Amino acid sequence: MMERTLVNDPILTVADRAVRQLMKFCMMACLILLPAFFAGALQADQIIVSGGRNYEDVTITNASYEQVQFRLPGVSTAQKVNADKVEKLIFSRESSSLTRGRGAFEQGDWETAASSFKAATTMGDALKKSSAMYMHGLALLRWGDVESAKYATAVSALKAYLAEFESDKDFYVPHARMALSEAYRKAGDFSEAESAVSSLASGSMGKRWVLGARLSKARSLLSQEKWQQAREEFSSVSNDSSASTDQICSAWIGYASGQQGQKQWKQAADTIRQQILESRNKEIAAYTSARAHGWLIWARSTEEQAGGDASKLEWAMIRYLRAAVMASTGNGEVLAESLYRAKELAKKQGDSDRAESLNQRLKQVAPDSRWSNK
Repeated sequence: MMERTLVNDPILTVADRAVRQLMKFCMMACLILLPAFFAGALQADQIIVSGGRNYEDVTITNASYEQVQFRLPGVSTAQKVNADKVEKLIFSRESSSLTRGRGAFEQGDWETAASSFKAATTMGDALKKSSAMYMHGLALLRWGDVESAKYATAVSALKAYLAEFESDKDFYVPHARMALSEAYRKAGDFSEAESAVSSLASGSMGKRWVLGARLSKARSLLSQEKWQQAREEFSSVSNDSSASTDQICSAWIGYASGQQGQKQWKQAADTIRQQILESRNKEIAAYTSARAHGWLIWARSTEEQAGGDASKLEWAMIRYLRAAVMASTGNGEVLAESLYRAKELAKKQGDSDRAESLNQRLKQVAPDSRWSNK
């Protein structure tokens, strides 16, 4: 018996066949047209800004630390936006290495991000190359938070970027100087950390980066346990009307850390809850990295004030673990410290199984951080 098919079934009417032929035609058209549609969509560059609407369907023609120039579709006249307001640039038709690096960076896979960005430094035009070189250095810096030996490599990569692009006033120059200062500071070289941002402090790159230099100085003071001086610097940034959301968050986190350094545990918890964790500012509420650090500060203050109270210690544990979860894809240093302090607290609670589990997790995610080697 012959098997019935859509072509030979006598029951199908002429209309049925016509409809099916039309559907087949539409499907073939979609297969042909959709790739072209998405390719067209991907041809647009993006300018990601802070505190405003992003530019998502543009062609970036030039990007310096003074301004970013671009064209809108169908408009011949160049437009521009103040570089102080721009967080990052995303280019169309990026190399697969640059795209892969961005994805890995967002996921906190620093090793893959660093290798991908390094591969991308030999591809594309000057705008894409500068972006890849800067991101390579930044990925190495973040990798250093879990493997401290990478800080020196980050310094070398960031200096290589600056040597090639600083004289051109490339967009990422002030970002790279902030990252270089951070790498020196975390490696314990406070003099070089200050020197790295001296050009930012002069004001030649805009008010935003004057504040950035002040933040860098405050962090160095904090690392040297000069608590009161650090708090004064952080306070001046947090109350500056021209500070961006990330700068305000960094300043309050630094201020609360200074309070903890002075053993003002309750005040530190109050600061971080009011200014970060319970803030009604939508941008702060969406800033996951800052909130992760906030939970870590609150957890430590809770532990230090517990006085052996089992219930309060358990709340401290919950807050440490929440900080670790929130930091797992973006803040390696907070992740490592949260796991370390949670492990030590588990020992204090007499929970050896939990302590060992946390220790294994710490060794897995941050094998060579300062917290893993304590």
